[in-house]
Amino acid sequence: MKRILRACFLAVALGLLAWALVATWDEVLAALKQLTWAAVLVAFFSCVVALGLNAMSWRAVMHAVGLRAHVSEAFRVFFLSQVGKYVPGSIWPVVAQAEFARDHGVSRARAMTGSIVAMIVGVVTSGIIGAVGLVLSVPGAVGQYWWALVVAVLLACLLFPAVLDRLVSMAFRLTRRPDAPVRIGARPLLASAAWSAAMWLVLGVQAWVLLREMAPGTTFVLAAGAFAFAWLVGFLVVIAPAGVGAREAALILALSTVADPGEALSFALISRFVMTLADAAGFGVGVAIGGSRLRRDADRMRRSGAAGHAGGSEE
Repeated sequence: MKRILRACFLAVALGLLAWALVATWDEVLAALKQLTWAAVLVAFFSCVVALGLNAMSWRAVMHAVGLRAHVSEAFRVFFLSQVGKYVPGSIWPVVAQAEFARDHGVSRARAMTGSIVAMIVGVVTSGIIGAVGLVLSVPGAVGQYWWALVVAVLLACLLFPAVLDRLVSMAFRLTRRPDAPVRIGARPLLASAAWSAAMWLVLGVQAWVLLREMAPGTTFVLAAGAFAFAWLVGFLVVIAPAGVGAREAALILALSTVADPGEALSFALISRFVMTLADAAGFGVGVAIGGSRLRRDADRMRRSGAAGHAGGSEE
């Protein structure tokens, strides 16, 4: 029953992912006319690299709660779980990651703790990079928008273990989990945050290579800050699958100094399309890694069986 439920969840998530690609196809084709294929390819590969960096951020936390998985196996778990974000509600990838982690002997409480903490790390780093990027991208804005930098510092404080413990405990209470969360130390949190920050910078490259052809005045700092800010808004609007609508509105606001609403919306469509393709590619990689693992396990079982048969014959 558990396998059937997982298969059904993945089927629904993949269907919604496919719908996300097809639903905006005409608008995406129109927006692609403003871009070179080189920019689109660089953006796509940036998203794929960012997906791997996000997986490493998740693995750093999960290692602290007892997940002793190889990098390739961590990639498999994380890439497969990412299709869950196309189901309405931001919690589905966390649930999927926790369930997959249980296959490796990690308790449900530990798995949920690790996935929730990894999600918080991603949210905090996006808020920090978004705030800093948007403030620094406008000359003289530091004096006027100093409060945004204060917000960035306060967000960074959320990653202190004592503060994070309270947040995770609150999440456990909200989800009515009777288990006690596991405490995660400063070192894995720092490693996870470093991987996550690298991910947002790479996603900033994705945004910049697309925006510089649509709105030539866009700087890398503005592109990275606007994209991180828009992702955070989309994440917080939990009723929208993958932040559809909310992220686009945030981008129009954040890019208002260099792009008109039409250009910002075209960028949002292309960026979402490219990221969805990267998620689909990641899902394919996860399936391929899983198939390779199954073949290795089958070969190992055959060799073990053959050795046992040979030993029995000798006796």
